[in-house]
Amino acid sequence: MKIAIVEDDIELNKLISRILKKEGFEVDSFFNAQEVLKSNLNYDLYLIDINLPKINGLDLIDLINGKIIIISAKTDSKTIDLAYKKGVEDFIKKPFIKEELLHKLNKIFPKEVKIKDFILKPKERILIKDKTYILTKTERDFLMLFSKKEFATLEEIESAINKRDNSLYVFLSKFKKKTGIEFENIKGFGYKIKEQNDK
Repeated sequence: MKIAIVEDDIELNKLISRILKKEGFEVDSFFNAQEVLKSNLNYDLYLIDINLPKINGLDLIDLINGKIIIISAKTDSKTIDLAYKKGVEDFIKKPFIKEELLHKLNKIFPKEVKIKDFILKPKERILIKDKTYILTKTERDFLMLFSKKEFATLEEIESAINKRDNSLYVFLSKFKKKTGIEFENIKGFGYKIKEQNDK
């Protein structure tokens, strides 16, 4: 899993990077919003400070696509509320301890998730049943929508993988061909995984 750290405090940035690399994550460090935007790279997760120069962390949220955790000393209720309304996964208040950061990451990407008869290892993007499948980031993010509930709404799907209508139909067709997992359209709501005996 690839993580981008966007933090202008050089020492803190290096510290977070060391912690995550020891846990086996791929990490890139950025010290302002412009750097991460110019990179044109996509990450599984962004760790973003709010008080960044020029473009602050809250504005950066609107310019990138991916899961986000805010790390900030700015902890007033208005700021926290706005961050969650913008769709961040979590908010870590500075100062924090290593265990807190790792716990938040494991909530987003647990080591192993059971989805129907499959075992999904999100970090490695591995899906296991009778065979082992290597998933793309998009396929992994899509399946994670079904890790805690049976249905995924169209809005949740579009937010997670930026697909809808025809592009979503094509994606689901390719995913079925690759893994054998078929999804049922619940008209006006979203999708659920089709049971084997429903086929």
